[in-house]
Amino acid sequence: MKRFGRKKFILVFSRIIMGGLAAMVGLTVLSKSLRRRSPPLVRAGLEPAVVRPPGALPEKDFMARCICCTRCQDSCPTGAIRLAGPQDAVPTGTPFIEAREVGCNLCLACTETCPTEALQPVTVKSDVRMGTAVVDERTCVSYNRTGICGACFTVCPFRGKAITLGLHNAPTVHDDFCVGCGLCEAACILKGVKAIRVFSGRIWT
Repeated sequence: MKRFGRKKFILVFSRIIMGGLAAMVGLTVLSKSLRRRSPPLVRAGLEPAVVRPPGALPEKDFMARCICCTRCQDSCPTGAIRLAGPQDAVPTGTPFIEAREVGCNLCLACTETCPTEALQPVTVKSDVRMGTAVVDERTCVSYNRTGICGACFTVCPFRGKAITLGLHNAPTVHDDFCVGCGLCEAACILKGVKAIRVFSGRIWT
């Protein structure tokens, strides 16, 4: 076997290094391209803030009226309504829904028991506006082709309107009909951060 001369060795080694760098650059460009095509989880006008129970007033007015009486929590048959503790990123004692754990079944009992109307009376389920569900196509198994799911569609109280399914059961959320109940988020098969989440846009100071 012939041995490489010093110059030839350096030339071959340089080409290997340059080829590796070119491959790394190509992968970086491809990664950025994929990220650009993937819709961001946070959309304009929506922030991943607190999800309040049905009928909640705008956050400033809600905080002015809510007396942390626990009646809404006591009336909730599914245990979806929690009262914030010191560890939660929500004012302590106020009610909120952790949709990834338990969604709201829209029984609307809480709107009937609130003594201060921090939760306004609601009689029609489709009138509820707790937030909007947002699908992350990067992690949804039906979008990234690692599975075929459709769990969010199955549990949606307005399926066929708020959520429709496409190829491989890939879900599409329709804002006009989504009430933000969070049943889809609770049903998502992913562990940890779900592929569909409810964003409320609520902020507080």
